[in-house]
Amino acid sequence: MRSLSEQKSILPVYIQQTTMINKIELPGELKNIFYNANQNCILFIDERGLVLNVNPAFTVCFGYTTEDIAGKHIEIFFTPEDRDKGLPERELQTVLKSGQASDNNYLVSKDGTQTWVSGESILMHSEGTRAVIIKIIQNIHAQKESELAITHLHSFNEDILASIHDVVVVINNNYQVVKANKSFTHLFPTNGHSVENADLMQIIARHDNDNRLRDHITKAFIENIGFHNQVMTISETGSEPKMFEVNGIMISQAANMNNLLIVFHDITLYKQLEKEREDIIGFVAHEIRNPLSNIGLCNELLHLLIHEKKYHEIPDMLQRNSNNINRLNKMIAELYTATKISTGNIVLEIERYNFGIMVQEAVDTIQLLQPDYHIHVAGDADIEVEGDRYRMMEVVNNYLSNGIKYSNGGREIFLRIEKTTESVTVLVKDNGLGIPSLQLPFIFERFFRAEKTKNLEGLGLGLYLCQRIISAHKGRVWAESEEGKGSIFFFTVPLRFI
Repeated sequence: MRSLSEQKSILPVYIQQTTMINKIELPGELKNIFYNANQNCILFIDERGLVLNVNPAFTVCFGYTTEDIAGKHIEIFFTPEDRDKGLPERELQTVLKSGQASDNNYLVSKDGTQTWVSGESILMHSEGTRAVIIKIIQNIHAQKESELAITHLHSFNEDILASIHDVVVVINNNYQVVKANKSFTHLFPTNGHSVENADLMQIIARHDNDNRLRDHITKAFIENIGFHNQVMTISETGSEPKMFEVNGIMISQAANMNNLLIVFHDITLYKQLEKEREDIIGFVAHEIRNPLSNIGLCNELLHLLIHEKKYHEIPDMLQRNSNNINRLNKMIAELYTATKISTGNIVLEIERYNFGIMVQEAVDTIQLLQPDYHIHVAGDADIEVEGDRYRMMEVVNNYLSNGIKYSNGGREIFLRIEKTTESVTVLVKDNGLGIPSLQLPFIFERFFRAEKTKNLEGLGLGLYLCQRIISAHKGRVWAESEEGKGSIFFFTVPLRFI
């Protein structure tokens, strides 16, 4: 059988001035194809774009019979969107001008459904006759849907890969990068070069101490088994080193063809928190050990004093034990409170109270415990405030205790209260050690202690607790200090709790 292009040059097609197919005389070969084709849908169209006839395969696929569409313009087969784009006219002009055209778009069936088709149009004419266009259409809807599904899946996978914060890379058994996400190129900059087909071993070489990761990757391909929980430190340009947990998973592609999916999970923060937790445990253990050791020593001395019947010295030993027990209780209370507050479990009991009376009660408490120090109070605090009275007194107590602790032998502490129509501010001033300017921004952080005060008693939680309590009252804390000349600690809270 001749090809369609061969038939184009020799096929005599006679069309009279009518659109009825029974007036078209077809040679035997084309007539056989026209009526017996199962997969190829065939239309005859005149140069105006009017349908002359359709074959039975077209009717089966799209529902139209010759009687339905004879004399209708081919635009009825196009979607409204394609008609708005002018596709029917464009296709018609192309085939009339060049003798051939092809298209790949939706075709609207008789029932309104849209089917993706591939079509080829060929201009046929003989001398003395009108031209006729033969359009051959194939239904490629299933194929197109599969392609679109694959494209969508690929796009979906790419979006997922791009959104993953972890560093993800896939390599083949030649260690070449098959696929990598954006996090990979951020961690391992390629200076504008494509990362695909790059040698992963060269990329990680300077970070892979003792070739440990290289050995695990090589072993994975040899034994077809992945690896887990390998820790790797990577130094990014201009940044602090980061720690990653690296895992490898084998991905089967085909016979004797495997890829390796490698995931770098950033565990830097986890390791920092782990170290911080270990430091805190060690620090707390060290601070608690001192009063416990004193209690143990006092108990031994008590036994000795009782044995030697030196009863007059026993009260002094008991007082020392009592002081050490109080120190332990204070540390434990601070730890418990700090833990609750740091997890967001601070509960305020809001009430209206007189701010001046609260401050004076806090001053009297500290003055009773520290009779050798003189606390000067200035300012008018006879105002009603909304808040947690007990917690606010705790803040004032901590400020005063802090001033006394770091007074460096000075015996005077100054407290001043300032108010506006919307807020009240308290400042506590001492003339003690002072705080270096580089350390000043960190004094309200948990467990922080200035370098010169590390030999003094305390866990470094007092100011942290103050900051959290004042923050819960929608206020703020800050400090001013000059090394060797003392410090001023401030807090301010609104008069109304909102």
